[in-house]
Amino acid sequence: MKITLLIACAAAFAAYGKTIQMPRSCTTPDGMCIDAKGRLVIAAPNNDHTQPGAVFRLRSPDEEPLKWFDVPPCPESGYASPMGICFGPKGELYVCDNQKNSQGRLLRLTFKDDRIASCEAIAVGLDNANGVKYMNGRLYMTQAFLYGVKRGDRASSSGLYMFSENDRNVRVGNTPADPQCVFSDVTRNPEIRGGLNGVAVDAAKGIIYTGNYGDGRVWKLTTGADGRVVKSEEIVHAGGESVTPDGLCLDVFGNLYIADMRGDAAERITSYGKFEVVRKGGFERPSEPCFWKGFLCVANYGGTTLELIPIAY
Repeated sequence: MKITLLIACAAAFAAYGKTIQMPRSCTTPDGMCIDAKGRLVIAAPNNDHTQPGAVFRLRSPDEEPLKWFDVPPCPESGYASPMGICFGPKGELYVCDNQKNSQGRLLRLTFKDDRIASCEAIAVGLDNANGVKYMNGRLYMTQAFLYGVKRGDRASSSGLYMFSENDRNVRVGNTPADPQCVFSDVTRNPEIRGGLNGVAVDAAKGIIYTGNYGDGRVWKLTTGADGRVVKSEEIVHAGGESVTPDGLCLDVFGNLYIADMRGDAAERITSYGKFEVVRKGGFERPSEPCFWKGFLCVANYGGTTLELIPIAY
């Protein structure tokens, strides 16, 4: 009987995965990336402010996540809200500090002996710093809302920004006219307002993927030698609540994964363009996917857990 139960549990895990509980100091897991040692790194904005915004690490699926550090707070607000995160080639960590009142920051953190050695701002004055990826000496960051755009049609504007890794304290105007804004979009859905949100990059091909949360669009953007977008192609347009692309990630085969927050799903666009549902249901407002150790790891922004889903090809 015990052997039969163990076999059944193993089969269930192989098909559905497992849930990892974050520590009590993490109330809203969000952005994720992988460090040089293969550890899963998780950002927690902790938007209820009962805990400081922090970054956590997980060595393996069989261990518990541990807090790595608290993100240095924004001087104006007194707290930090780390969302999108990514590593650069020298082990530096880039963090989107999502603040209100145009106080957001894109931070660059360096480390010594596993502790923060420096914290510098790549960009400041951001309306809605959300997702970020490093590609070929540049940082591509989404702003799901550009409040500097005043509209009268109930639509909302969003943008994809590009910064050099050497930039410091760049102040933006939060409109598509900003020289750092390389792509912008308009969300027409009056009920779901967010725009460009997640971002994934294929550095070898100079391709950026980003999704419009409210309108259910996923864009494939081709960059030129100067890193700016020279071609845009809409590869998904679901509309409504059927697909609300929040975070995005790529696997080594070029398949694009989507955390569909309102659709309560994880989805995949294969490298040859087929749209597939990886898993439907069992999430709590899934916000960010990350491919790690053969699993699709999805952060439950509406809960305090991560879902690890085995991926079959």
